[in-house]
Amino acid sequence: MAFRFSHPWVTFSALSLLFFLVSAATFSSLGVVLPAMVRELHWNWTEAGLGYTLLGVACGLSSVAAAMSVRRLGVRGTLLGGTALLIGGFGSLAITGSVWLYLTGTILLGVAFSLAATVPGTHVLTGLFKRQSTVIGAYFTIGALGGVAGPLLYVAIAPAFGWRAYWWVFVIASAAAGLFAVASIPDHLNYSAPDVAHPEPVEPAALIGGLKDWTVRHALATSQFYVIVGAYTMYLLINTTAHGFAVQHLVEHGVSANAAAGMLSLEALIGAGIAVVGGMVGEKVSPRTLLIVALVALIAGMTGLAEAYGFALMLVYAIGVGIGFGLSFVASTMLLLKYFGRQPYLELYSIMCLLSTAAALGPAVGGWAHDNLGSFAGVFHICSFAAFVMLIATIFMHPPVLNAQRGAGAAPVPDGA
Repeated sequence: MAFRFSHPWVTFSALSLLFFLVSAATFSSLGVVLPAMVRELHWNWTEAGLGYTLLGVACGLSSVAAAMSVRRLGVRGTLLGGTALLIGGFGSLAITGSVWLYLTGTILLGVAFSLAATVPGTHVLTGLFKRQSTVIGAYFTIGALGGVAGPLLYVAIAPAFGWRAYWWVFVIASAAAGLFAVASIPDHLNYSAPDVAHPEPVEPAALIGGLKDWTVRHALATSQFYVIVGAYTMYLLINTTAHGFAVQHLVEHGVSANAAAGMLSLEALIGAGIAVVGGMVGEKVSPRTLLIVALVALIAGMTGLAEAYGFALMLVYAIGVGIGFGLSFVASTMLLLKYFGRQPYLELYSIMCLLSTAAALGPAVGGWAHDNLGSFAGVFHICSFAAFVMLIATIFMHPPVLNAQRGAGAAPVPDGA
C-alpha cells in the first residue's frame, strides 16, 4: 500500500514532530509538573521519583521489543502501537488521583518512547538519507527543542488551567502527530531493509577492518560496544536525575520556580543548537571526540547544579548539560554506525537502550536521598563522578577490528575515531 505522504523530507518532518512531542512531555517536563502534583495529591518525593525511575526503566526494557516490532510488524505498526501508548500514558497522568495510576502512566510513556521515538526514528532516517550524521543531528535537535518547549508550555498552561490540562493537551497532540508519522513511512522502509538508493558509505580502511562483516554477536563481543553503552548510560543518568529534581533543588536554593523551569528550557535550547552543529561537525570530526566533549560538559554541568545558589552556577549547569545533551545522542548513534555498520544497527541500538536502563536508578536514589538526607546535591555529585569514569574509558577506546578467525578485538592503533 503506497502512502502519498511518503517523501523523505515529509518522513523526516513527521518523525521529528513526534520526537519533539514525546521529548517535550516526558523526561524534559515531568520534573517541572511533579512539584504541583506532589503538593495537590500529598505524595512524597520517593513516590514521585519512582515514577521517573519507572519511566526510564520502561523505556530501556522496551527498546529490544521495539526493534523486534520493527522487524516483525514494520515501522508503521510500531509507531501505531507507540501512539496508542502515548494516549494511554498521558491520559493516566491527566486523571490520576493515586500514586498507582501515576506510576502506570509513566510506564506506558516509557514503552511509548521506545516505540514512537528513537528506535524506529533513527532506523528509518539512517536508511533514508546519505548524510547520516547531519540528519541524526537535526533529528535530535528537534527532539531537544521539545525539551525547550515542554517546561515553557507548562508555565503558560498551569496558572490558568492547572497541571491536568497540560497532560490533556498531549493526549490530543500525540494522537495527531502519531497518525501523521504512520502515514509518512515509505513502503521500502516500513520493514528493516535499508534504502538501496543510499548505500552505506564505506572507506577502504573500513573494508579492511571488516566493517561489512559485523554481526550483532561479533559487536557484543567487543569492549568498545560497552564503552559506548556506558557513556550513553551516563547521559541518561544525568538527564533523568537532573530533569527530575533540578527545579525542586534550585527552589530549595532560593531560586523561583519559574526561573528554575526557565533554566531547564535554556539547557534544552543549548542542547538543540549543539545537536545540529554536532551532526554537521560529525561529518568531519570523529564521533569519539564528540563523545569526549559531551562527557566533559556533563561533568561540569552537574557539578554546577549541585552547588548552584546563584545565576552563575545555574548557567554552568545549563550550558554544560545542554552541550552534553546535544552531543551525546549524536555521538553514540554515529559511533555504533561507524564501528559496526548499518546491518546490525537496529539491534545494537535497542540493546544499548536496554542496558542503559541502569540509569533509571538515578531518580529513585535521588528521591530517597532527599527524603532522608534533605538534599539532592550528593546525588548530583555521584552522577558527575560516574561520568568521569566513563570519560576515562572513552579517551582510551580505540576502534574495533573484526578478524574472521579470531573474532572481534581492539584495533592496535587509533585511527582518529
